[in-house]
Parts: sequence; structure tokens; C-alpha cells
Amino acid sequence: MRSRLAELRLTEFKTFRDAVLPLRPMTTLIGRNSSGKSNALDGLEVLSRLAEGGDIVDVLDSRRGDEGALRGGIEGCPPHGSDHFRLGCGVSAFDRTGEGYVYLKFDVTVQVRPEPMIISERLTGLSEKQRSTRDPRGRIIHDLLRTTEADPRSGTVDATWYNGRRGRDPRASFRSDRLLISQLPLRLAGETDAERRVVTAAKDVLETLRGVFHLDPVPHLMRQYTISRDARLRRTAENLSAVVGRMTDDDPERFRQLVSHVQGLVDHEVAGIEVIRSPLNDVMIALKEDGALTPAREMSDGLLRFTAIATSLLRQGQDLDLGTRGTVSPTLVIEELENGLHPSQASQILDLVRQATREDTAQVIFTTHSPALLSALEPEEHGSVVVCFRDRTTGLSQLRKLPDVDGYPTLMAQGDLGTVVTSGLLEQAPVRSRDFTAFDRLMGID
Repeated sequence: MRSRLAELRLTEFKTFRDAVLPLRPMTTLIGRNSSGKSNALDGLEVLSRLAEGGDIVDVLDSRRGDEGALRGGIEGCPPHGSDHFRLGCGVSAFDRTGEGYVYLKFDVTVQVRPEPMIISERLTGLSEKQRSTRDPRGRIIHDLLRTTEADPRSGTVDATWYNGRRGRDPRASFRSDRLLISQLPLRLAGETDAERRVVTAAKDVLETLRGVFHLDPVPHLMRQYTISRDARLRRTAENLSAVVGRMTDDDPERFRQLVSHVQGLVDHEVAGIEVIRSPLNDVMIALKEDGALTPAREMSDGLLRFTAIATSLLRQGQDLDLGTRGTVSPTLVIEELENGLHPSQASQILDLVRQATREDTAQVIFTTHSPALLSALEPEEHGSVVVCFRDRTTGLSQLRKLPDVDGYPTLMAQGDLGTVVTSGLLEQAPVRSRDFTAFDRLMGID
């Protein structure tokens, strides 16, 4: 199994404080409008962009590239009344040696004003191999990197890292305008096995975060010819025709599956999908129907959006434009998965998500307001449903696993999940507050 995200920590971010979004191979995020779902996904987007290793302001405020500036920009990240934000994540790591780290925790605090900079960063590792230490809590869980002091005047932040030697850990200054873990591979000489494992751990976190891909298909952009070699799906899916064209040659079996899903989506007879080529070898997909071709420029919004999502799911993220991110295990994020689909087709798109995550090669996080899609979830999948709601007293967003909602069995006895959500009963139910302080203390987690 490749490394994958296990949780997103929204410690101080937008409408969240001390909230955790648990992540499974398939995670469904539900909640009313303005409950904070998009804010949570923005937190994941921030970590993903910072993991690219670029300047904080550049990656969050820049309008270059397909993604554009972050929603609200860097100034919109701190909670109201604050000048900084704090995010973190947990990564289930792929241990290549048997002596590395099987779980990694990463946290970062970014000051926004007066000048954007990293003021705190910490990387912690959980190892199957016990260290030789007097501290029982630190035998398998210990800091791999930790900042000690930031100097706004010089644009640097001091940090120490684990090198496996007894005594004081090495200390050095790092640039404070970008993630420290992105600087580690060039700063550490790897003189000890411990240092080499620290570098590997940092790369695992970076590569996992770089694999986050927000797919937001924009139908009107898919109606044009596109360069045939532009076959890495962009987040707007504007180059869908090129991706499908490459798929016909490189993966005919999944292309046949795509055709079958499209045929199942429409009421009329569709013989197949054809790729039309211009004299300059630009391409556009078209449906073969009723003895004629219906090009993408004449296809409906819902069908184009479904085709883009189905293509990415069938290929398990292999065609995503991850820039310089390499062959990482992708985490596909889709807001309003059912958008543009008839309720009767909810189970079809859900089956595609299940297929994409079944082999543990891709991770999918999606939001939905569709009662039909929620009703199509199996009872054993309710553990991967996270409810987002806004506290009326504090105005803060909160996250809870569906089974942790108080009265969950009673709620489910009143009907399927879609019916419960539609009736508003889910929002009326209180939630159980679970205290994991004792467990964290036992595990040595601060």
C-alpha cells in the first residue's frame, strides 16, 4: 500500500477550531449550506499547495495555473480576529525497510500578518522499531523535526531534527517563507540511518499531500477542441477529449467501461464514443448515436461532467495533472459529486467511487446533498460519512463521524440515510463528545 492521508486537522482555520476530519479510502462529507464543508476542503488544498515547496504567498494568492488563487486567499485562512492559521494531517506511511515510520503527524502554523511566514512546524513519527531512550513515551513516537524559534527580521526559523545520536539534536536555520519539510531533503546530509529515515518521512508527507487533486469539471470548457498530447486531466477537465483519446489507445478495457457507463446514463441509444480529430490533430469527443455523431460542443452539462468524473475514477487518478508530483497515490476531491445527475443515477456514480478505491490505489473525498446518493450507501459505509455542522452558539464548524451522532441507531431506524437527512432529523440530533486525552497521553501524543 502506498502512503495515504488518514486525517486532516483543522486546528485553527477559517470557521474551525480543534476539528479533525478522518479520512478513509472513500470519505463522504455532508452538511447544510455554510456548515463549513468547503472550508474543510480548503484546508486540505492549503496543505497540498504548500507541499509543492513554493513561497507561501505565491502558492496561496497566485492566479497562475488551473487552480487560481485559493478561495479567500491567504488573508481568508485565519479564524476571525486572528493573524495566523494552523493545519495538520496524519499520513499512514508505506514502510519500505521495516525500520521506518508507519504513521506520521505533521502540523504547521502560518502567520499572515504583518508578513506571511512559518512560525511553527512539527513532524512526528510512529515507528515499529523501538528507540533506546529513557523516556517510555518516546520509544516509538518521537519528533523528527520541530521548530524552536522564528526570527521575522531575518526571514528564518530555527529547527532541530532527529539524527539518532545521543545528546542534543542538530539545529539550523531554515527559510520561513515555505515549509521546512520541503527544505529538509536538501539540508540534511543523511550521515546517519536516522537522518535518512527523517528525509524519507518528510518526502512521504510531501508526496501524499501533493497527490491531492480537486476535480471541478467546467462543462463549457470541455466543448472545444484540445491538443491531443495534452492528456493529463486538469482540474477543470477542459482537456477531457485528449484524456479520453489517450485512453482509447492505452487502456481499451477501461475505455469500454467508460462507454458502458455513458450508455447507462442516457435514455436514448448510444453506440459508443468516438474521438474526432482536426487537420492539426486536435481532438474532441463525440457520441455515436442514431447513425450520427454528437460532438462535445452539443452534449449536455451533466453528461460532460459525468464523463470527466467517470474517466478519472475509472483510471484511479492515473491521468490527473499532478504537475511535478510524480507517481503518487492520488487523493481525488470532488464537491457535489451528484451535480447534474438525475437521482436515479446516484448509485451509478457511487459504484464508480467504490471501484476506484477498492484496490487502495486511490483515495476519494466527496461532498453531496443528494438524498438518493446517501441512501445508496451501504450501512457498513456509514463509518466513512462525516457530518459537518455549525454550532449556533459559537459559530464554529464541527465535524463528527455519522455513527458518533447521538441517537444514530434510532435515526437509522426511521429510514435510510437520505430520508433522515431530508427530514432534518440529523441536524437536530446532538453529538457525543469523546475525550481521547487519556489515550493520547498513553501514546505520548501532546
